[in-house]
Amino acid sequence: MKFDETDIRVIRSLQRDARTNFANIAGECEVSVDTIIKRFQRLKKTGVVKGTTILLDPRHLSLECVASLEIGVDPKRVDEVVDSLRGEPGVIFCTPSVGMQNVFAIVALGNVNELNALIERTKAHTDVKVVTTSIWAEDILLCPENFELEGLKGAAP
Repeated sequence: MKFDETDIRVIRSLQRDARTNFANIAGECEVSVDTIIKRFQRLKKTGVVKGTTILLDPRHLSLECVASLEIGVDPKRVDEVVDSLRGEPGVIFCTPSVGMQNVFAIVALGNVNELNALIERTKAHTDVKVVTTSIWAEDILLCPENFELEGLKGAAP
């Protein structure tokens, strides 16, 4: 599917606020509301747009340390390590991956000490060979659809 400037403006407007009404988007794009409705329906039908969601800012939940972990694991034990990590407090996303390492996780924790403790628990797993960490420094907005939010219980808003 090829995009034009109107498609991109529709998507960008809805990314900022999925509740934006089509009349406002039409005004921004200088086209009719009917054009925006048709564009949106086409974007949904082709699978470019799926549903609507909210974005969470973990720092407003007193989770000041957001990081990604790339974890090298014995290939025969990837599922076991992924399942183990998904049960760890603060792990909001964990999946097998292809690349330099074979497990990828996103974590949101209260501080760097909590992150270090999680890294040490992860390294202690007998099937883990290496853990590489990247702490996210910029503003962070997370789409919670695929995240484990149970680990956020007790976080202060």
